[in-house]
Amino acid sequence: MEWFKKMKKRSKYLMYTGIVFLIISIPTFLDYDMFPRINANDGPHQIGSWVSFFFTFVGFILLILAFGEEDL
Repeated sequence: MEWFKKMKKRSKYLMYTGIVFLIISIPTFLDYDMFPRINANDGPHQIGSWVSFFFTFVGFILLILAFGEEDL
């Protein structure tokens, strides 16, 4: 835990935000199809799938940025 105390404040916030985005994306991955597809016959649940896909992508990017700043 010593490395966590030495982290910059910006890196901590990036890491927290990335984890929050990943937690938000979990329920829609579990409830709907994992990968979105474009089809006129599919209902509005596909919007949730696209949002989940976006949150997952952004969450991982934020985690990579946070760990990259700290050379972890």
